[in-house]
Amino acid sequence: METFAFALSVTGPIFLTLIIGYWLAQRGLLREAFVDDASRLVFLITLPVLLFIKIFTADAQLHEELPLLAAGVLGTLVSIPLAWLVARPLARGDRSAFIQGAFRGNLGIIGLAWATNAYGSAGLAQAALLMAVVTILYNLAAVTLFAVYSQEVEFRWAKLAKDIARNPLIVAIVLALVCREIGLTLPDILLQTGDYLASITLPLALLCIGASLDFSLLKRSSLAAFGAVAFKLLAVPAVLLVFGWLLQLPPQSMGVLLLLAATPSATVSFIMARALGGNSQLAANIVALSTLLSIVTASLGLALLEVLFP
Repeated sequence: METFAFALSVTGPIFLTLIIGYWLAQRGLLREAFVDDASRLVFLITLPVLLFIKIFTADAQLHEELPLLAAGVLGTLVSIPLAWLVARPLARGDRSAFIQGAFRGNLGIIGLAWATNAYGSAGLAQAALLMAVVTILYNLAAVTLFAVYSQEVEFRWAKLAKDIARNPLIVAIVLALVCREIGLTLPDILLQTGDYLASITLPLALLCIGASLDFSLLKRSSLAAFGAVAFKLLAVPAVLLVFGWLLQLPPQSMGVLLLLAATPSATVSFIMARALGGNSQLAANIVALSTLLSIVTASLGLALLEVLFP
């Protein structure tokens, strides 16, 4: 009972904040224009600052986290072709949205929030490093999928490399690692200012995600949407945890790995589906359904992990 209470204390506040965001939007207190501006502020400024500060000031060293990063990379590389195989029976136009929804999690907001709730700043630093590596794989796979299955997009490696290099989150993480390696010392006034900006990131981002949810889409959820969600919330965590166990990760690293693997499908998968000619309706259904169910699967998974790896 105590282990489940701990798991619920990690995931519950995040889910309630999403619901508050949804409720505020329904009442007209969070308007679409504000959500758009706030989401842009989080992505471009406050979340990169949060990642930089937490990694720059963390006690852990990069080489100490290599087994965790290896488990995340290997698990992701296995999950993507598995999702492709599961999607084979679907209509060609639905496969890209299904596959991306089945493997691409909301690491940048919900994953980081869960890791912070569970393990504090140390967990956030681990999650940020893992997120940086896995996000590169996500972008490679997602754009490739839409290029293969859509007639409207021409895939170009140069554009993909440019997009990754200009991603503010990846830039912030790489910059923090470089500054640590060269022994750079930042003035306390800059670190404190960074903390001020970082402190608004997760609550604001969660409210924006909640405000963007459309639970009416659940009424039109198809078998394909349920299949993608089951794969994302059950199969992906299982695959990554197998690699974590093989690499003999310590309990906290296993917990961070689980929490990032168990995140709901990323909202960006809907945006990419609409922009690149995929089935955006299916993508939206997957995002809404996985967000609703992830509170249950992540809580149960974390409780089970606490029992197996105390």
